[in-house]
Amino acid sequence: MRVLFGVCSWGLGHATRDLPLLRRMIKAGHTLTLVGIGRSLDLLKDELKDACSYFTIPDYSSAYSERDFSVARFLSYFPIYMNEIVQEHSQIKKLIKREKYERIISDNRYGVYNKEIPSYLISHQLRFIAPGRVKLFEMATEGFNYSFFKYNFSKFLVPDYKEDGLSGDLSHNLKYFKEEKIEYLGVLSDLRKRETAEDIDYFIPLSGPEPQRTILEKKILEQAPLLKGKVVIALGKPEDPRNETVNHLRVFGYLGRKRQEEIMNRSKLVITRPGYTTVMELSLLGKKALFIPTPGQTEQVYLAEYHKKRKNFYSVNQDRLNLARDVEEAKKYPGLVHKTGANEAVDRFMKIVFG
Repeated sequence: MRVLFGVCSWGLGHATRDLPLLRRMIKAGHTLTLVGIGRSLDLLKDELKDACSYFTIPDYSSAYSERDFSVARFLSYFPIYMNEIVQEHSQIKKLIKREKYERIISDNRYGVYNKEIPSYLISHQLRFIAPGRVKLFEMATEGFNYSFFKYNFSKFLVPDYKEDGLSGDLSHNLKYFKEEKIEYLGVLSDLRKRETAEDIDYFIPLSGPEPQRTILEKKILEQAPLLKGKVVIALGKPEDPRNETVNHLRVFGYLGRKRQEEIMNRSKLVITRPGYTTVMELSLLGKKALFIPTPGQTEQVYLAEYHKKRKNFYSVNQDRLNLARDVEEAKKYPGLVHKTGANEAVDRFMKIVFG
């Protein structure tokens, strides 16, 4: 079949978790067009080469600034956000008319759909959770999401377990989403656990929207030399060819997925943003971690608090980051052990989308 696949560009996590789905569809003989922009699309081009065609459409402007979340700023940004979805959908309609797609899949690109073509939304965040857990606000955002999505998408595909999930209330205990519209796939990741020696003390992969990615990069590069042991840092910039070693510190501009898999497997502790894709990767590899949520990114703040409360991972506010101190606390938390591998989630995806 001819498949249109949209990928959110806020960080690299959406692109990396989609890789096993994309590779399986290519292997099954489907023809893929990927819609994206920026570093995430560059990553997919680097991994998949000419096995797909690529189409650039601007993503939504980031609501994440150097300040924490506020309801007032969220509401002021909302009309801009909705207009960008409308503009995105307008471009998608033109693309569909020209290319005659038979399936549409969107990983958090809300304008990538067509009501006359089976369209599937991949998302682990069906409910918006703000700091302080204001229930009325959460219910309102979930109700809006469902009313906005239900006519546009055939199914909602959640990359998580139905029971005892990794995403907590982001995609569980829902009030408005109908059970028959939701399919829990299990965890998605292109990384695989390897039997290897853990000879790297700390691995620090950076990603996420600007300006916060750069703000954290500066803090990490200032404090990492104080860590004892072998430290590897990946800046999350595919355009940066950097590969340099200073004493016990090795810094890469970007690591390809195979190299990242190797480094994560060799690491004793991962210091990272608690993006949901990262949480899935850590569970599959059985790794300990220190979480540093992106300020203002409510999903990461919630996931950090959720897993800290469940005694899975330690987390610290970016403004209070003290690596030498915080890694010692993080080592006391056991991490997660996955229930099933990513292959089962991909099998389920293929059965739902293609029958």
